[in-house]
Amino acid sequence: KQWYQRRVPITAGIPQVFGHCDAANNKANSFFGKDCKNTVQQGYCYGKSLYDGYEVADKVADCSFGEGDRDYSVSVTYTDVAAVLSSDGTVQQLGALACGSALPCVKHLARKLASCAKNDDTFYATALENARKLLEPYIAGKMGAVEDSLVCHFGADSDALTLLDLIKQKITSFDDIVDLVNKYLDADTQESLASGARSGLYSFLEGSNEFCDAECISKTSEYFKDLFTATHDAETCPTIESYCGGCQNNADSFISANADSVPCCTQTAMDSIIGSLQSLIEEYGDLLSKIESAVKDTVTEADVSVAGYEALKAAAMEQAGCLGDTYDELADGDCA
Repeated sequence: KQWYQRRVPITAGIPQVFGHCDAANNKANSFFGKDCKNTVQQGYCYGKSLYDGYEVADKVADCSFGEGDRDYSVSVTYTDVAAVLSSDGTVQQLGALACGSALPCVKHLARKLASCAKNDDTFYATALENARKLLEPYIAGKMGAVEDSLVCHFGADSDALTLLDLIKQKITSFDDIVDLVNKYLDADTQESLASGARSGLYSFLEGSNEFCDAECISKTSEYFKDLFTATHDAETCPTIESYCGGCQNNADSFISANADSVPCCTQTAMDSIIGSLQSLIEEYGDLLSKIESAVKDTVTEADVSVAGYEALKAAAMEQAGCLGDTYDELADGDCA
């Protein structure tokens, strides 16, 4: 019943967004045919189970401001992660869904939308405008609840509420978002991003086909299940909170002791993902730095400290460096 209630507004909204193209206006075949229906339904059910299992609604409604320090320490271990990767775990079940339904669904939708764009140069711009008209009232209606939640958790004089007010001042309509995009991205850059997204999608689909055809989900899951099991140690790596140090040493020791055992299809997939990320950083790193600097300047002008952000960024960079070293260990060896 809950899934049906969620499906109704989505089904009703599809023609409003894509109705200007006959090829994409068949909502049943595009989104709720065999593959897409199964993907969306199972994805919703899985998300709902996580939402309920972690008691998200209760935690959001539980006001914490003024009640003293809360314990936000991480308790998840690498043994817990390994359990999710087991043969009857969530990852392999979702992997089967991804290969069996989600991938064919994405291919189907890509063909539909590409057909629309081929016959109408303004297809995506019109769809975006239609989506804006559909979503703006919904988002505006939720802003009051967002403010109440921020006051509930952080207080009426918090930086979080100041930032929300700043966003509301800077972005009063969809046109303001367009102006911000045009401010930092010229026409050539926007076209480059769009072209890169299209080629990236087709490369992803091709790589996903090979990954699924090689039955790589189970092979990858089994390898990383063993790796994460070996990474956990009650003294040197008690949780997943910090990878550098004990956790990295344990993982690297497993990789070294089991050299040349990483599945070839896993290695290929990792190389593709890391290569794509590196290409994006190399091409758009300067632009991202420019945007980051402008955002920090605006936030600082609003008397909101960026010290916390800088600390989190430094910690994330440190952890990313350690993970990168372990990736190099995996990528440099022969595969099985």
